[in-house]
Amino acid sequence: MREAENSPIYTERLRWWQALLIPISLLYSGGLGLYLWWRLPRQTRAKGLVISVGNLSVGGTGKTPVVIALCRHLQQRGWKVAVLSRGYGGSMSHHGGVVSDGERIYATVAQAGDEPLLIAHELPGVVVLVGKDRRRTARKAVEQFGCNVLVLDDGFQYWQLHRDVDLVLLNARRPFGNGWTLPAGILREPPAHLRRAAALLVEGGRTCHDELPLRFPDVSCFVWHRVFAGIRPLHDRSCPFDPASLTGKRVFAMAAIARFDSFQRTLVEEGAEIAGAWKLPDHYRYTPGDVQEVQRRARDCHAEIIVVTEKDAVKLEQMPVMSLDPPILVLRIEAHFSSGFWRWLEARLRAASNQLAPTEGAY
Repeated sequence: MREAENSPIYTERLRWWQALLIPISLLYSGGLGLYLWWRLPRQTRAKGLVISVGNLSVGGTGKTPVVIALCRHLQQRGWKVAVLSRGYGGSMSHHGGVVSDGERIYATVAQAGDEPLLIAHELPGVVVLVGKDRRRTARKAVEQFGCNVLVLDDGFQYWQLHRDVDLVLLNARRPFGNGWTLPAGILREPPAHLRRAAALLVEGGRTCHDELPLRFPDVSCFVWHRVFAGIRPLHDRSCPFDPASLTGKRVFAMAAIARFDSFQRTLVEEGAEIAGAWKLPDHYRYTPGDVQEVQRRARDCHAEIIVVTEKDAVKLEQMPVMSLDPPILVLRIEAHFSSGFWRWLEARLRAASNQLAPTEGAY
């Protein structure tokens, strides 16, 4: 439901066909409000600490790099971490399964989905489980793997499990779209539901960040940025990321992600010249024919290299190795947070860990 006020955080105008869908959005928001009134007091509590990383809107808000950065920090602080993902697009999503036990990866991209497999590759030592019932995977993480911090990937709308820290990601360019919930807008929940979050993580931009604390005074607010960390060859994870190899290169950009514009913008900011681009649907499953096609398109526009995201790479790497001309390189992005975020998070976890048994917390 749209909050009727003139605000710069509503960056999109309501189109005529969206206006026709407003009655359905009102029914959706009303029904959701009733459900949450009943559901939230009945949440299951896990035996470990639960941190949710989620969003309010459909589409990409950068959850995966934030989850990876969060888990790395928690590992360094001595926590035994598990990531709980639904495993969208993977065959294990319905019944659940182990993607990684922290030492070995057991699943393919077809079984786990692209994002859980990427997280497993990036986080040695972190348990990665998939399954739509995250109450079950939470129990498994604690009882079978001895984890004491559980990170819910895309968890703000997983209302069945209690969380100790709720982090909600917002994009400063279009945090709430036109302000309406589905189907008239892009919101999964009304903006007022952000009041149940512990902190808002705003990607870039100050306008949204400056206004949000006025609207949600009881919710902490931090800025984060996607930072380019280099590129590496496809099929060679042992090769260190080169932070300077995009400068002056004619690049063909290919990605199956929600925020393709952000991907291209990063390439340009790092000195690349976009010779051509191929945008594919989010979570698209590549075939060997797609590799041949992107190489043909890249040669036609005289591109020197093809660049994909790490999310694309986990799918492309599982296909047979073939001759790549032009070569395919993988772009690495890291999440960097504004001053004070880690101190705030550690204080929240320290307070929450006091409610656990002494052996269950890291402090």
